[in-house]
Amino acid sequence: MKNWIVLLGMLAFFVSSVEAQKTYKPKKKKKDFFGGAEDFNDYKPWGIQVQLGATYTFTRTKNELIQGLDTNNSRFQYLHDPSGRLGIYAELGLAKFNMRKSKTRLGRAVDYFDFGIGYKLIGGKERTEIDYLDAVGNVFSSTEGNGEFYNGYLYGRFGVHKLIYLNKTKNYFFDNSLGINADYRLSGGNQNYEGEFFPQTQKFAGDFVAQLHYGLGFGIRIKRGKYLIPGVQIPLLGIQDWNGGRPQLDWYSSKFYPAQIQIKYIQLFIKKSNGCNTGSEEDRKRNEQFLQGQ
Repeated sequence: MKNWIVLLGMLAFFVSSVEAQKTYKPKKKKKDFFGGAEDFNDYKPWGIQVQLGATYTFTRTKNELIQGLDTNNSRFQYLHDPSGRLGIYAELGLAKFNMRKSKTRLGRAVDYFDFGIGYKLIGGKERTEIDYLDAVGNVFSSTEGNGEFYNGYLYGRFGVHKLIYLNKTKNYFFDNSLGINADYRLSGGNQNYEGEFFPQTQKFAGDFVAQLHYGLGFGIRIKRGKYLIPGVQIPLLGIQDWNGGRPQLDWYSSKFYPAQIQIKYIQLFIKKSNGCNTGSEEDRKRNEQFLQGQ
């Protein structure tokens, strides 16, 4: 039932956003990058953006060995060994390109922004190793415990993007982005552990998580108004579940850092010709300058 609610919400978001967009008419058009017939369509600066990809949780590279005494004053040592798990995510939203003429030598501060809603699955696992020691510090007995989880989050995301073009035709570019995501856990939440563990060291993140993130992609202009951008996204700063600003997801006795590997597709909306003159002359000039690079 929850999955149907998520899908219906994403569809309603997309349909309502499309109906609200303003149209523009360019004067010049470029041939498709990959050949074929020349594209004579008129495009809006707005478009749909769709993302699909994988998630993965990174953990620390070195585990800390901790020593202590049990209730019988017997010596022991233990460590927590976390590891990441692969997950998936999908997102649907909109992208808006900046049509304003740059007034600096460095170009526009923001080339486009995008936003969307989606669903992602984030997982991790942890193994606890416990060694019991004799009077001289030798291990005479060992035991362990294991736990694993997958949490499903409904999320909203907003990002601003700066493009670095790699050729004059602007067919290839680097896509740098800075954004914010707000996630709410809909499913998962397993806190069970098999075997030995230390409940006093465990901490579990709340249902709501917000983070500042950075993304880097390699963009390809497939045709006029159509882009394919594979890339990665990593968290920079934790806002909710503050943890001193660290963008971690606490689960069991370990810290997990979720990252995304993504493929994003952007397609600008085609203007429907209605025989009427829409927009001012200044608007049309801005749109022409924008689309000449698209």
